[in-house]
Amino acid sequence: MNNILSTSGVLWATNALNGGDGYFSGTDLLTGEEVYSINLGSMITPEGFAVNKTNTTAWIADSHNDQIIIVDLLAQSVTGSVTTLQPDGLMITPFQVALSPDETRLYVTGDTAKTLEVIDTLNNIRLKGIDLPGHARGVTVSPDGKTVYVALYNTDQIGFIDIATSSVTDTVFVGRLPMEIIISKEGTTLYVANQYGNSIATLDTGTKEVAHIMLDDSPYSIALSASERYLYVGTQSSGVYTLDLASAEVISSVQLSYPCSSVGVSPDDASVYAMAYEVDGPQPTPVDVMDSLTTKIVGTLYINGIGRYMQITA
Repeated sequence: MNNILSTSGVLWATNALNGGDGYFSGTDLLTGEEVYSINLGSMITPEGFAVNKTNTTAWIADSHNDQIIIVDLLAQSVTGSVTTLQPDGLMITPFQVALSPDETRLYVTGDTAKTLEVIDTLNNIRLKGIDLPGHARGVTVSPDGKTVYVALYNTDQIGFIDIATSSVTDTVFVGRLPMEIIISKEGTTLYVANQYGNSIATLDTGTKEVAHIMLDDSPYSIALSASERYLYVGTQSSGVYTLDLASAEVISSVQLSYPCSSVGVSPDDASVYAMAYEVDGPQPTPVDVMDSLTTKIVGTLYINGIGRYMQITA
């Protein structure tokens, strides 16, 4: 499908193929064609990932084998991996990752350990982890690289981690089961998807004040427009909501034919993308394309295998 609404950008996705292979793909948003196709290997369960600014390297969490897979996107091949197993052999089950602004550190959260793993991306080695007061899923880094924020989903908090001291300096209650988090360009606001709270929390990173935008459904994924005027929310059963951040209210919604696992926005803010939920989902995985102004569906892309996580880069 040619997507005439977006003039640039790549839609990246982790996928599971029949037979147990992991797969990583990149789709050109202008042509709708898959231009990156990387088989990650057998018995791989790829989850969250990070892509560097030049679209030359990707780091992908593999929850099945407890490792971070390193991919050369120019060669379209796996070049290495870094284990996230604990020293005693216990798994952390990595799900989400965040790359530091200078791209020298990768921060990794896992479902089965109360630690934030740290990887030196220049040398592809694991550094000393940081103890957390709960289990974390969502993770993001401040624009200055000094603070990491984690969604502590079992304590309903956001954890503030000072990188200089490798310690948690504060925790803030934001709502029930916070999972996904996004930070504004200036680093002043965190947006948090509270899955059990049916809400989006906005957290001022300076004052640590919290406000909520209530929803009629459970938010699974969030994406911030380049203008930072709108937040798009993928939900379990009600499709995609558009939130006006100035008025702090829902201004539109579009119903999808399936639950939404990931949402993204094109770099030019013209289009919004919503990927189908992966459990027993259709193959190939549909990604609905919506006009960001009207939130009407204008077409569909298809991702090989069962889609797991998606994000868009310039």
